[in-house]
Amino acid sequence: MYMAVSNKFCLVTGASSGIGKNIAYEMANRGWKVIAIARRSDKLEELAKHLGEDKLIPLVCDVSNFDQVKEASAELMNRELYPSLFFLNAGDGDEEDDTGLDREFHKRIFEVNYFGAISWVSQWIPVLKEKGGGTFVGTSSLQSFVAMPGATAYGSSKSALNYSFRSLDAMYHKNNIRFALVYPGPVDTAMLKTDTPLPGTWKPEKAARYIVKKVLKGSTRIKFPPRWVLLTGIGKRLPDRVFRMK
Repeated sequence: MYMAVSNKFCLVTGASSGIGKNIAYEMANRGWKVIAIARRSDKLEELAKHLGEDKLIPLVCDVSNFDQVKEASAELMNRELYPSLFFLNAGDGDEEDDTGLDREFHKRIFEVNYFGAISWVSQWIPVLKEKGGGTFVGTSSLQSFVAMPGATAYGSSKSALNYSFRSLDAMYHKNNIRFALVYPGPVDTAMLKTDTPLPGTWKPEKAARYIVKKVLKGSTRIKFPPRWVLLTGIGKRLPDRVFRMK
């Protein structure tokens, strides 16, 4: 069953590069008007130039800054631009070393990966209730299922997002507001910090097509690439000692 939408406006955070940029292209090509959110105005201007002003509305906003999210949301509402579909894709994948736990580092990661999504939800739930519903799509990670060295902040932020979206979906389902989660494995973007390509890694274009296709069909749990979904399932069953650093 296809997801019901009240209009053809969608909002994409992290739209300047990687998966977010390609989601913007994919949605625009499907006839949606895309509100593209990113920190860098030059990247948004470049995206708008390629897609055209009739398909894309660029809006500079740092999702880790709640005041900016409130201001951006208020601007959209004042312009009577009401997305029914939110791709909350912006993320920070920086890793940690074993020299000690840095609280400020954890706070920065959570401000982007967790609060960077929840802030938009907080601003738009009342609007979606009034408008008859909508869908929030949060970008999590397969890594949220397996505790890996160097990913304490990243994995925790994504795990928090998982629980939050599942709980919100249970709470607001009656209002026709859905909360979907995307669990990418390796995708060839700047966030993939490996010296050599991992087998089974997807290109961001392929990932975006898959996400959009699944979301528009109503899927709420979207995992890929298949090889890494399988490996994650195995990893969840292994004892913790397997992942300990030497």
